[in-house]
Amino acid sequence: MINIFSVLSVCVIATTVLSAEPPNIILILADDVGRDWVGCYGSPHHTPSIDKLSMEGVRYETAWSTPHGMLSRVTLLTGQYPFRYGLTQPDNQPHADGEGLRWTKVVAFPKLLQDAGYATVIGGKWQMSQLGDQPHSLRDLGFDEHCVWTGTGGSQPESNERYWGGTLMTNGKRESVPYSPDSINSFLIEFVQRKRSSPFFIYYPMLLAHGPHSTTPLNKGSNLESEYELYAGNITYMDQLVGRLIRTVDEAGLRKNTLIIFTGDNGSAVAGALHGEPALKGKGCETDYGVHVPFIVRAPFLTHGERTTKDLVDFTDIFPTILEVANVSPPQTPQRDGRSFIPSLKGSEDPFQKRSWIFSQLDRCRMVRDWQHILDSNGNFHDLTKDPRQENQVSPLDKIAPGRRQRLEMILSRFEDAEGFFSTSSEPSEVP
Repeated sequence: MINIFSVLSVCVIATTVLSAEPPNIILILADDVGRDWVGCYGSPHHTPSIDKLSMEGVRYETAWSTPHGMLSRVTLLTGQYPFRYGLTQPDNQPHADGEGLRWTKVVAFPKLLQDAGYATVIGGKWQMSQLGDQPHSLRDLGFDEHCVWTGTGGSQPESNERYWGGTLMTNGKRESVPYSPDSINSFLIEFVQRKRSSPFFIYYPMLLAHGPHSTTPLNKGSNLESEYELYAGNITYMDQLVGRLIRTVDEAGLRKNTLIIFTGDNGSAVAGALHGEPALKGKGCETDYGVHVPFIVRAPFLTHGERTTKDLVDFTDIFPTILEVANVSPPQTPQRDGRSFIPSLKGSEDPFQKRSWIFSQLDRCRMVRDWQHILDSNGNFHDLTKDPRQENQVSPLDKIAPGRRQRLEMILSRFEDAEGFFSTSSEPSEVP
């Protein structure tokens, strides 16, 4: 018998999305943080703020970024896979005097939100255009306000120190601050308090926990020496900063009408553990553990939360999802690769409303996976349920594997570019 109260509850949520005021949107991107350092994913490390967010929202078990933070950032802002926008490897980074992410070449979703009346802000790490040479690039990409660590390079070098005594650029003004992550977090909290009466978008690409790892205000003065200890301290402080921002939203009475996404830009820079087993360092690796990141969404107007899902998501999906939540029509061009995960958040069981594969890329290596298998453009094929470290090729005795491989090969073949530089050879190569 159908539970009429459950039906009515779903209807209320669906109606809220269509009729309520435009929701606030917060996108939190932790730097170099994989699942093996987040408690709710099975890590022994304590992350109470993120774990609480998971309990209140939807935790995605299988979400993909790219193996490198720069590529992940551009992917989520544009909704395009790396080969489409031409930044496919770390050597393309703008702090090496390249053009980087240019408003003349891409349409980033913050600009679309801004045009729709959202107050927009970025707080954290930029490094996708050289702000010394392009001082208006953040504004032209759609950010009303900013408080960013800009990195190094270009004809007007910035400070190389990102933590203690770092230099931040806040709404065009450069200044040295005691501890950059605190200053950025305080700036975003103040932004929420100022903009609470109108819809806002916060993009929070955090500095933590990227290297070089150092102490935090919690353990300053301690005798931490190992990279593991310093990194663990960075994760703990990152979690506290996430908690501060979320508490500000909730205490301002904005919880019910605010979408919060928490994720990481690539696999962990220091190996942690998952479900009692040692994990592998993922950053930069052309493997599932290099791109398999935490992905948690709290959206009370869409879902009651307290749910874990195996639905597939990759970083191109953030673009269409945020625009759909904001009721903003996406531009017709250029071509985009993402698919809204709103049906997934609502708990849809219709497979045609959700993904059946996800994709990632670093340089010439491209990867695609479904719920069980992964195939890359070097011909490596693995069953992730049996071999999460990708140490062994799929057994030739596995009767379903050939059909699964053929399907993944067909998907990879869709993404050949003009150079056609990869192939799905049946001869396996060594997994890096």
